[in-house]
Amino acid sequence: MSDILTSVVSYEHVLRDARDCVAIGLEEVQKLMVDVANNAPGKLAGQLNSLLARRGKRIRSTFLFLLASSGPTWQFERTVRVAAAIELIHLASLVHDDIIDDSDLRRNEKTAHKRWGNRMAVLLGDYTLAKSMEMVWSDRDHRIPLSLSKASSRLIMAEVMEVDQAGNADLTLEQYFSVIEGKTASLIQACGECGAILAGFDDGMVRSGADVGLNFGIAFQIIDDLLDFGYGAENLDKRTFSDLKNGNFTLPLILFFAGCDASERQEMLGHLATSSNLLSQTKIKAILETHMAFQKARDIAVDRINACMPFLDSLPDNEASLHLKKVCRMMTERSV
Repeated sequence: MSDILTSVVSYEHVLRDARDCVAIGLEEVQKLMVDVANNAPGKLAGQLNSLLARRGKRIRSTFLFLLASSGPTWQFERTVRVAAAIELIHLASLVHDDIIDDSDLRRNEKTAHKRWGNRMAVLLGDYTLAKSMEMVWSDRDHRIPLSLSKASSRLIMAEVMEVDQAGNADLTLEQYFSVIEGKTASLIQACGECGAILAGFDDGMVRSGADVGLNFGIAFQIIDDLLDFGYGAENLDKRTFSDLKNGNFTLPLILFFAGCDASERQEMLGHLATSSNLLSQTKIKAILETHMAFQKARDIAVDRINACMPFLDSLPDNEASLHLKKVCRMMTERSV
């Protein structure tokens, strides 16, 4: 199998193959979420169905299904419910995040609050989050609803921290990682934990699965930070420099400020003050490239992925584990 793992293919190709491997499960996840939408009250039914029609990459549910199905005693229906719950939590977080950031577009389409107003968008996110918890509350293993509840709490706490730290040029690495561990990595950590539980692995493997999800999620967000600067980006379905426009200082900037001198700091702060200007964006990116900030950030992401490999290599040797290894190993190469 090693020759397949080292083949030169794009991350998008790897992810597509992984989704194909668990396609039946993902279709059932979609059906379950559509059922939630169809039973939503009033206008929420049509609005939620509209959002679900934009399926996205389904990275979280794919990760969960691959890990769960790599094990000896996994159960299909339970995995479908957990995957649907995680996708609904993710959807709710995107709806609320777009309201907070006042974002216009999501996947090249108008965001929920721009289409239906803030009031309906908040209710839509709240309903979706509530139904996600309902899906898993009766699972026979109490660790699953607890894992998703904790992930949701960490996600909200990270959102609060990000708002509190907006515009802070002195944001520390510790603060940055606290934000992304909650905002992005917590749900993927839950995928790793729940996936290992559903696979039938022992307690040690469950803890390791959670760690792998956490590291994958952190690495994923770091690469997202790079793509937001247009670094390595191709055919993005979101606008670049959106983090700076929202006052969020991400890893490349934190690394720059940690190593720059006083004059370089003042120059960068001047450009950041006009970061909505295309010329300023060009200069910011050029300065970060000169200081190797993008490469340093990517190296940190690669280190996080490398930390996942011992667990992934210990999984049973089957098609699901092979695809999961490839998805993790190739993630830092993604360009969309």
